[in-house]
Amino acid sequence: MKIEELAAEYERQYNILNAKIEGLCPLLKVYTGEDLYLLRKRIRIYYDMACECKQISTLLGSYYEEDCDD
Repeated sequence: MKIEELAAEYERQYNILNAKIEGLCPLLKVYTGEDLYLLRKRIRIYYDMACECKQISTLLGSYYEEDCDD
């Protein structure tokens, strides 16, 4: 697998995780108590994972770019 393909895969995973978050957010108005706590925890985990996927995708996408400090 090429680096560009890997970057694209991380971008796809980022989009999937964002879709999961969007699907869960309406439930924040419905759930209460322990269920609400667990839902918020799940959303936060998905959010953290999405952020990591985006960072890795960006890093891999710019892997071959020349260093501008020269």
